[in-house]
Amino acid sequence: MTYPQDLKERTPLWDSNFPIHFYRNRPSPRAKDDTILNLHWHEHFEIIDMQVGKAVFHIDSRPYEVEPGDLLFVPAGALHVGYSLEREPIEYVAIVFNASLLRVINPDPIYERYILPFLDGRILPPPMLKANDEHAAPYRRLIRESTVEFEQRDSAYELVIKHNFQLLFTLLSRQFLPDKFITKPFPARHTEAFKPLIQQMEAQLSEPLSVEQAARIVNLNPFHFCKTFKKLTGRTYIDYMNWLRINESDRLLRETEWTVTEIAERIGCGNANYFTKLFKKYRGFPPSEVRRKLEKT
Repeated sequence: MTYPQDLKERTPLWDSNFPIHFYRNRPSPRAKDDTILNLHWHEHFEIIDMQVGKAVFHIDSRPYEVEPGDLLFVPAGALHVGYSLEREPIEYVAIVFNASLLRVINPDPIYERYILPFLDGRILPPPMLKANDEHAAPYRRLIRESTVEFEQRDSAYELVIKHNFQLLFTLLSRQFLPDKFITKPFPARHTEAFKPLIQQMEAQLSEPLSVEQAARIVNLNPFHFCKTFKKLTGRTYIDYMNWLRINESDRLLRETEWTVTEIAERIGCGNANYFTKLFKKYRGFPPSEVRRKLEKT
């Protein structure tokens, strides 16, 4: 189902290498049925961890009453809204993340069998896990540990959160993945064919392959190539190529004395203005900021 664009929430400004954000919400309802989460949808997954108070969240028009300890899983693209159930303090954490948080660069048949079906929408996690459900405890522990890590931001907190979410989706697969997805994983012939393609993409950043050229390498038409590529990597082909370019340019900024123009040419961006715009989109700051930070250290 497609929802109106005016209800679409803007994409969070996050690092493309770590696409997740934790929002701690403490609304103060003045009365029962006050809005505590405005009606919206987005292209990302969301988990709602109810911590204080009682509320009802509608996900694609279905109501779910929640109390402390309950977890809600909001699928990508789902319209959702929240209301208070009493005039009491409310606190919940909303975790919004992109599927690429858990993607692996090189195809992995175990990952494709147990985690990929959740990320590409072939199967949805349960909409709600109640606090009194004994199966909910490990999910809640992983989510709350990750929330603390995000808020405290100790060294390598990103690795802890990625590890926790990989474990969370692994547990979901153990409990909720139907047998047909285990016995019929994502077609292996595609995953094997994409390995040399990705290696070639990494090796020739200065002369990137067009979609049509890349599709021919894996023997798919451009339409099916684009769909398959996004399922395997969590990114469109162009987005993945740009991601490789920015990662390489970041390395070159740190390890060489080349100018921004020289680096732009090296990674196939053509001109410095376009490169600067692209770098800022993926990193949140211009490439010159990398050099300024290095000068201070």
